[in-house]
Amino acid sequence: MDPSRSDSRQIRQRLFRESLRAWLGAAAIACLTGCGPISTDLGGGGDRSVGLKGVPPTNSAPTEGSAPIVAGASDVFEDVSGRAGLRFVQQLCDDHIGNIIESNGAGGAILDFDRDGWMDIFLVNSGPLDGVTHHLPGTARRPNGLFRNRGDGTFEDVTAKAGLTGSGYGVTAAAGDFDNDGFTDLYVVSVGESHLFRNRGNGTFEDVTVRAGVGHKGTGIGAVFADFDNDGHLDLFLANYLTFDPTYRLYFQPDGFPSALAYKPEANVLYRNRGDGTFEDVSEKSGIRVAGHRAMCVTAFDADLDGHQDLYISNDLSPNLLLMNDGHGHFTESGQKRGVAFNALGEAAGSMGAAIGDSNGDGRPDILVTRFGYGSLYLGTTNGVFTDAMVVSGLGAITAQYVAWGGVFFDFDNDRDEDIFIANGDAHYLVGWQSLLLENRGGGTFTDAAVQGGAVFRSKLRGRGAAVLDFDNDGRPDLLMTAIADRPYLLHNRSTSGHHWLTLHLEGTRSNRDGFGAILHVTAGGKTTLHLARASTTFLMQGDPRVHIGLGAASKVDLLEIRWPSGQVQKLENLTVDRILRIQEPGSAR
Repeated sequence: MDPSRSDSRQIRQRLFRESLRAWLGAAAIACLTGCGPISTDLGGGGDRSVGLKGVPPTNSAPTEGSAPIVAGASDVFEDVSGRAGLRFVQQLCDDHIGNIIESNGAGGAILDFDRDGWMDIFLVNSGPLDGVTHHLPGTARRPNGLFRNRGDGTFEDVTAKAGLTGSGYGVTAAAGDFDNDGFTDLYVVSVGESHLFRNRGNGTFEDVTVRAGVGHKGTGIGAVFADFDNDGHLDLFLANYLTFDPTYRLYFQPDGFPSALAYKPEANVLYRNRGDGTFEDVSEKSGIRVAGHRAMCVTAFDADLDGHQDLYISNDLSPNLLLMNDGHGHFTESGQKRGVAFNALGEAAGSMGAAIGDSNGDGRPDILVTRFGYGSLYLGTTNGVFTDAMVVSGLGAITAQYVAWGGVFFDFDNDRDEDIFIANGDAHYLVGWQSLLLENRGGGTFTDAAVQGGAVFRSKLRGRGAAVLDFDNDGRPDLLMTAIADRPYLLHNRSTSGHHWLTLHLEGTRSNRDGFGAILHVTAGGKTTLHLARASTTFLMQGDPRVHIGLGAASKVDLLEIRWPSGQVQKLENLTVDRILRIQEPGSAR
């Protein structure tokens, strides 16, 4: 992300342009949201009557976001955000992207908080932050958004009733049932103090941060729930970005801001769940702290299929990390040894997020890394080393021109291979770029499917986070994309492929209640495919917790084999398809 150099005259010209733009009142017409007081001060904010770099503060506050995108009759994806009732705009307290913190945007999580079988949506808002944003004193932070799925294609805003309006500069959220009571809880990640909200099971949440011992104060950017020691309780990993210094000026770029390397890195945190509602900070003794890295995303998955959850950390301008879990509470950094630290060009480019899926159907998990720069498609192999197939897969030629933020694997046409969605957006300017729909042609090679996807993929959007969900339970995976200083985009999948599918809702008994960490092998139509039950985090977002399986022409599942985190193996035969199946782990709870 390091900017190109320019002389001091260009810098002065840029400052003049900013002042002139502010004087003309451009902030009043920008499609941004309002600002308000916060509880966290990073320092160096100075007199808030004058913003950073001499730009006056702004308090423009439109609430509707961009206009709906009208889909054509044959478009596979339709923007239904307005019709669905997702009335929310990510709050950017600025008339431009003024620094690296603002550039990241915000996201959220998909969860079924009321256990009615319909996926709900939680969106995190940013708001003001002294020393980072330009905001007028005394204006209100806009709330987070908890949207309850009514089951009829629409959502109800229940944020206030649930007690999740929030405070501070929010970034993202992690969802998981940390106390195994059957109701999904939320960890809201912020720049400042992050908060754990326990789901009471009656539609409301309580802040248990202090009692649980997880109130880390830092520049949070990602989190994930996973049971790292397989004791039946979800642990919590918090990814931190960098220590932002608003007074830093030693850079040379007329139209941008300092890169990540201008700031000190911030250490990540691992909390072990004691099983009594409290957590223990085991960051040091677990080996997860690797110095000199600025995280952008954390992804938990079983990289070597040994039954233990490993961690992939996407970093900004430093090598990515693959922390391998030895099953005894300790992790070893193996990113370089296993080939997933750098891109195919040998660069430690700015990595945003990582998506997990078996893109070539060989029964090994692969990693898709979205980047500011050349991305990667790391293919897993039987010897534990990954190979970067970004070029041979066809992804390199399609994606290289964009800044890619959120990326996900999903089988949008249910033809039994993993397709890809990528949310693109400019890192320095509030301008839109096209998102990407990439169809897997089989064997892990991809083609641009924008024409098939429809109007939304011709639209220039300020994309950031991306998540997969089936919000209408029709077996066709939908998408949710967040955008900086804009509304979310709920993209309804209208595929007419006619292919079969099966969605699995796992419920652990001896294992953690969510079943995160289970390894599934599905045999249907003479083919066996690998699927991982996990908290499906990528940059700023966590997707549908259920396991969706495209089956193509197969009209039944011959064999479903589940290896639960407890080590128990469960086999189910001759399953009917085109349904959502709830499966409980055999045996009593721990």
